[in-house]
Amino acid sequence: MFKNLILIFIFWFLILQNIALANKFKVKDLEIDLFDKNKQIENSKYIREAFGRVEIKIFAEKTDDENIGPIIFILKSRFEKYGLEVRKFYLDYFFNNKLAIFNNESANYQTIDKKKTNAFQVKEFELKKFLNTSDDFMEVKRAIKGLYKKNSIEIDDRLLKSDHLYSISNGYAVWVSYMYNYENIFKEDTLKNGLSKFHPNNIDNFPSYKNYMNKWTDLAFKRHQEFQDKLNINSKLDLKSITFDSNKDLKHYEEIFYVNNLKNSSSELEKERKAKEEKERKAKEQKAKEEKAKEEKERKAKEVKTISENELSVEDLMSKIKELNEMYKSGLISKEEFEMLKKKLLKN
Repeated sequence: MFKNLILIFIFWFLILQNIALANKFKVKDLEIDLFDKNKQIENSKYIREAFGRVEIKIFAEKTDDENIGPIIFILKSRFEKYGLEVRKFYLDYFFNNKLAIFNNESANYQTIDKKKTNAFQVKEFELKKFLNTSDDFMEVKRAIKGLYKKNSIEIDDRLLKSDHLYSISNGYAVWVSYMYNYENIFKEDTLKNGLSKFHPNNIDNFPSYKNYMNKWTDLAFKRHQEFQDKLNINSKLDLKSITFDSNKDLKHYEEIFYVNNLKNSSSELEKERKAKEEKERKAKEQKAKEEKAKEEKERKAKEVKTISENELSVEDLMSKIKELNEMYKSGLISKEEFEMLKKKLLKN
């Protein structure tokens, strides 16, 4: 009886433990929090060779039947042979190629150690454009496409993204990419001059976008701090910013971004909307004022012109009467004719 109770206890302990761990994905000592199982969707891709293995996992949270919110992409690899060749491939894919993942042109923040073993980046990311490009590591794109296809969701998201990479010479690599669909927050047109308002060349002109990106960056800083600590990376990156406090825990930064930042961003967007409307109202009033002044000016000019024309007509009239008077004096017309013509001129 006692033995059966022990077995039942162990059974339920394992069940409960699996449930408790079901929303986490573990890479060595790094535990990555996933999503509510009722909302979570996922997809996987594997590359298996006799000398090595690459595992790709992608998890996302559905906000409704047509949209995805946060996404977590995880790649792990280990090779028993050809580690140097794999390392060279990773260097090209992540750093050296034209379409490399760590391309600094559009990054809001990026730092990489000298040996390119530890890398961290924050940027705005156009997912559809990325998936439509071709490269030598198409399994990455197939994993993401498969997630959307399996769940009948259209790929049209613009995302905030942070990339966390650890790659060494034996072909061992861990790449974690956190993505977030900000279009649920910023429902207006997020492009300006053909670039996202989050782009480094635009962001300083849009305070609410800059504030939102700063919160995402602080969260990404904390994620990378845990990433390099839990994976025991020797060449640690120096993560410093004015707003980042390394002593705060991950929950603190998640709370700021996912909860408080949502409220603040909505408030700031409302302020920007009202400021824009006020600016447009003042511009409209100024335009109406200028048009009214222009019309008044044209009216006065017309009056002056009419007065001038009238004055000219009086001068002509006096000249004609003078001519008639001279004709009468010279005997060319009679007095009766003079009076009649004069009366006619005055009547006209």
